[in-house]
Amino acid sequence: MLNAWKSWLPTWQLSLMPPSPSAPPPSCSWLDAAMRQADLGALLQAPFGTTLLAPTDEALSAAGLQPAEMSPEALQRWMLGHLTLASPQEDGLLPLLNGSLLRRAEQGPGWVDAEGQAVRLLGRAQMRRQLRVQAIDRPLSASTQTLWQRVSCDPGLARLAGALERCGLHHLLASGGPFTLIAPSDAGLDRAAARLGLSPAAFWQDTERLRALLLHHIVPGRWASSELPWSGQLRTLGDGALSLEALGLLRSGDLSLPLSRGSDQPCSNGVLHRLTEALLPPCVDA
Repeated sequence: MLNAWKSWLPTWQLSLMPPSPSAPPPSCSWLDAAMRQADLGALLQAPFGTTLLAPTDEALSAAGLQPAEMSPEALQRWMLGHLTLASPQEDGLLPLLNGSLLRRAEQGPGWVDAEGQAVRLLGRAQMRRQLRVQAIDRPLSASTQTLWQRVSCDPGLARLAGALERCGLHHLLASGGPFTLIAPSDAGLDRAAARLGLSPAAFWQDTERLRALLLHHIVPGRWASSELPWSGQLRTLGDGALSLEALGLLRSGDLSLPLSRGSDQPCSNGVLHRLTEALLPPCVDA
């Protein structure tokens, strides 16, 4: 009976559905005025599917945020950080229009934002003309850390951080970018020396070869894993290109490597991915 009733109800009249019949629907009363103030009304007419992840009134109040008090420019930037062309119901990664990302939580339901904070979807999405509005339980946080800050404070990437600093590439990863860094583990960096027939100490001293290897892990632009050209190639900041296989693997010599757990970490100037091994560029390949 409910489905039959919904079949003739105009889409724009469908309210945000609560998780249970007794719960009140999530309220986002701030939204209409904010759309006008941020000059984003064109999204209501856009022919492509756009989803706005809208914090509820209660969530904004708890965070001390009042969109009406933001300047139009600041409000637009803030709202772009809550807009995605992906589907929260279908996709495991949500690239946001400000360049940030939401990832599925590794444990339990929900999502994780750029600062590692959990985010929950509330109720069902509401269609406002062409714009899908999905209520969420708190405002999203954009990343404030650069790629270099993220790497340098990660104990699992201490050797990579030292290598980047030794070769003078830490300044690059602290700049505006954007860049995508595919970070090999510390153990993977040591194994790269063995794959080249060198001891870790000898490889560490050969800064020219070390620099060439590190540049092969840095790609211009901001590439989420869902946006990488799988079965194609990507130019790096080194002399070669990354080869990507159709099944989500990166090719390095005789190795085919998947991205590791903890990839798709958004940074203020790019995206950080992880690998268990290092990618050997052609110019230093064994």
